[in-house]
Amino acid sequence: MKKILAILSAVAVAAAGALTFSACGSAEVMYSLSEDGTYYILSGVSGNTSALKSYEIPSVYDDGEHGQLPVTQIADEAFMGCSLGQIVIPDSITHIGDRAFAYTYLIRLEIPESVTYIGYAAFAFSSSLQEVTIPSSVTQLGPYAFAYCSSLESAVVNANIDTLYVGTFQGIVANDVSGLYTNTKLTSISLPATLKYLHRDSISGNFLTDIHFAGTADEWEDVQVFYAEERVVEDDEAEERDEPETEVVTVYLDEEQTIEYFTVEGLTIHCTDYDLVYSAGQIIRTPASQVE
Repeated sequence: MKKILAILSAVAVAAAGALTFSACGSAEVMYSLSEDGTYYILSGVSGNTSALKSYEIPSVYDDGEHGQLPVTQIADEAFMGCSLGQIVIPDSITHIGDRAFAYTYLIRLEIPESVTYIGYAAFAFSSSLQEVTIPSSVTQLGPYAFAYCSSLESAVVNANIDTLYVGTFQGIVANDVSGLYTNTKLTSISLPATLKYLHRDSISGNFLTDIHFAGTADEWEDVQVFYAEERVVEDDEAEERDEPETEVVTVYLDEEQTIEYFTVEGLTIHCTDYDLVYSAGQIIRTPASQVE
């Protein structure tokens, strides 16, 4: 009887996948076994990717050869470019790869507390995405993870990170030179108390009115705004080289530059003890409107 139940269980897992494939026409979601043979990776979509409108990732999978094992990773570019409007991510997933959902049509996104890694441009150019909450389980949030999500209205970052990298929530505003005219709707963002470094282009290009910081005003003022710059290496052999050698260095804004950076009309930084407004070369503190 146990053998029969095991066989039926395996068949049920395979059938669930088959039904999903049938529902999305000729598109098929593929899985691969990890190198150590202990879990499956959702590796990509084959066939007519525009037919894949919704998908529920199973927490376990059986390829018919290696038995039932957990699905723990979504590979790089797994769903990129699919017409995906809805996704269910199980709490077995720990890793969302680079560009995994880029150029999709997700409207809302629930990231389970199991996820620890969100890769480079993982959800970039998801033009229908309206809101996102990144759980505290996330310890790595890649550059451009939610860049150019033109419908994004609210972003809550509870991630246990100390750095918000370039382009993480970068938007695009009207620019006569580039010809880019994206309706960027992000006005509010929540950032964790663990934040220590913020790239100057991590939240740029948005019409932010409220930044909610989970730490104190003093902790916020300790957050360093930075950017990367390519510079020519100056050494004794510099003149002898045909082409100058360059290096990328990290540049931190000083206090005056930081105040200028956050001096945006209508923008308030809400901390746990004070609300901060940057204006006229100074930081104006008022008691927090809501002290938690």
